[in-house]
Amino acid sequence: MPDDAGLHDRDWYAWTQDQAARLRAWPEHLRPNGLDVELLAEEVEELGGSQRRAVESLLRQVVIHCLKLEFHPAEEARAHWMREIDGFRAQVETEFRDSPSLRARRGTLFGQAWDKGLRIVRRELEREAPEAARAFAVAVPAEGPPRYDLDAQVLNEDWYPAPPAP
Repeated sequence: MPDDAGLHDRDWYAWTQDQAARLRAWPEHLRPNGLDVELLAEEVEELGGSQRRAVESLLRQVVIHCLKLEFHPAEEARAHWMREIDGFRAQVETEFRDSPSLRARRGTLFGQAWDKGLRIVRRELEREAPEAARAFAVAVPAEGPPRYDLDAQVLNEDWYPAPPAP
């Protein structure tokens, strides 16, 4: 039994990627008749990909709700957005616990989540709060680094952006 036999329990994402690689490396002459190893490898790899996309989606939701807290004038929605952020952060931590290799990739995933979340909030503010959209466009450029620090703010369960200035 290989040393990484427990990888499935320690890091599910890494296990899916490892198993797909092992399937692809299986010598053709040793494969059982009719077994579509390449397709099996793709499917196993995709299982891990769905977890990676889930983490990116959760990070995007945290970004969207943080940007709304900071820029959207709807005061009555603040408590709801904060509860949503709490839930998304908890889900991200669960995914990271189950797949530490995804935690190691969090910077890349956050970069993708930031770009998408930024576009979503920009459009929402343009539709719902044009004055806030103008302030947002000045404060948060479409290009450039994220406004929030991933570890110190986005994943910090005690941090929320300040509300928009009156």
